[in-house]
Amino acid sequence: MRTLRWTGAVVLLVISSLLVVASVTARFARAELLNTDRYVETVAPLASDPDVQEAITRRVTDAVMNSADLPALIQQLAEATGIKAAPQAATLAAPAITNWIKGQVQRIVGDLVTSPQFATLWTEVNRSAHTQIEKLLTGKDGTVVSTQDTDIVINLGPVVTAAKDNLVARGWGFLSKVPDVSIPYTVATIDNLPEIQRYVKLLDKAGTWLPILALVLLGLGVWCAPNHRRGLLVGLLISAVLLLLTLAAYAVFRNRYAEKLAAKGFNTDVALTVWDQLLRYLVIALATTTVAAALAAIWVYLAGPGRGATLFRRGVNSAIDPVGRAIGPQPGVRRFVRRWQPWIAVVFAAGAMWWLLASPTVATAFLIVAVVALLTAVITLLRRLPA
Repeated sequence: MRTLRWTGAVVLLVISSLLVVASVTARFARAELLNTDRYVETVAPLASDPDVQEAITRRVTDAVMNSADLPALIQQLAEATGIKAAPQAATLAAPAITNWIKGQVQRIVGDLVTSPQFATLWTEVNRSAHTQIEKLLTGKDGTVVSTQDTDIVINLGPVVTAAKDNLVARGWGFLSKVPDVSIPYTVATIDNLPEIQRYVKLLDKAGTWLPILALVLLGLGVWCAPNHRRGLLVGLLISAVLLLLTLAAYAVFRNRYAEKLAAKGFNTDVALTVWDQLLRYLVIALATTTVAAALAAIWVYLAGPGRGATLFRRGVNSAIDPVGRAIGPQPGVRRFVRRWQPWIAVVFAAGAMWWLLASPTVATAFLIVAVVALLTAVITLLRRLPA
């Protein structure tokens, strides 16, 4: 019977741990992918990334030069002079003139891209694009963001318009004839968009219930285990291991993603910069939850009969007993705490996990550890009050 109970407990705890991983991912999908303000906050630092700035400068410069059609313009100017040899001379000089103008255009566009104006443009483009990204991820169509095969593309046309205005303001009046153009800029490449769309829909709907279900199954697994404390310890350790495996899988997938980009001729440095920025909070959430699960496992271990745990508790008790003697006898409080201490611990654990899932950050993890340690010390103090 004992073996059967442990088997059932482990099954429940494994499912609970899998749901913890899914809960973190679901929270990320809801907070990052389907929340405009959070998304804009996430991608905003890319505007100041040198690799991204260089790539955008190059794309905008090429768009301006291609739209300007300088060889034809140079030829027209030569013919307008009325000099018989001018067209032939212009043909010979056109490449050098074009290269010089391109260098000047690239310099001015570079000044724009490294200025605060570009940061504002980048925010506006991404804010407008986010609605379309949401439509893309949920299986709807979009215009600002589109898919080209397996690429997620945003339109940098507003940056071209701003660059053209800057060029005209600096005396390059002939570039005012450059039409408004659309520049597709790939921010991500994916090979399984339909599958991701299904996952996003599922995670969006399940985002509220997955943490609750994970907690319920954790509680059932602990209750089913013959030794409740050991069952909780096993559940926390399984969660920590699965979270670590998820982080390892992310690292492997990132490397494969980079290899596929390189095979397609993309600049992997820029693409991975964008990739890392977009998924930064997911990695932080997974890492933070891993740390929290490990710290919680240590906390549960310290509540057990192990030699190290016993020595630790003995030291804590020797520190708080003088405080208890100063407070004096409180029989009602002492009886209540001793009677309900296991359930108080369950409430602490559930509250800590829910808090972490609601705001998965490193700061939150340390704050939770500090709060739980303080509350545990208070409960221990009340439990050890003089009779």
